[in-house]
Amino acid sequence: METTTEGAGPSGAGIAIRRARIEEIRPLAGEYKAEQQQRPRGEPANPPIPQGGIFWLATDAEDGEPLGYAAGTLRATGCTIGPVFTRAAARRRGVGEALLTTIQAWAEDTRVPVVEISVAAENEGGRRFLEALGYEPNRILMSLVPTTARSRS
Repeated sequence: METTTEGAGPSGAGIAIRRARIEEIRPLAGEYKAEQQQRPRGEPANPPIPQGGIFWLATDAEDGEPLGYAAGTLRATGCTIGPVFTRAAARRRGVGEALLTTIQAWAEDTRVPVVEISVAAENEGGRRFLEALGYEPNRILMSLVPTTARSRS
């Protein structure tokens, strides 16, 4: 399934979303990993390429430039999405929304029972974004950074 969203993208052109092979998203996954290494220690992050993942690639519909990707892990209970990554130059232009709405359509077509995605508790903008796309809070993930790990940072 490939979808194109008009009126978005870095040059005002559309965004094309399609399923991708792991080799196609590796360069973007490297960028995601580099960004995650800049985060404060103790903040959980999704692995850039989840084991057994399925992938979607967002490209500029005009020139094919990769804009971002999303990874998902399919389980009997549904699909867990993460990470969703957009290159810095393409952010706030609809790439994340195009990726997630494409995944939601795919889930509907393939009868996936539920699509889940996590967002940091303090990320109010991320929560509002996901709620606007129809996601609802389902559970709370609690974290603890052991004292020994805190003293190393």
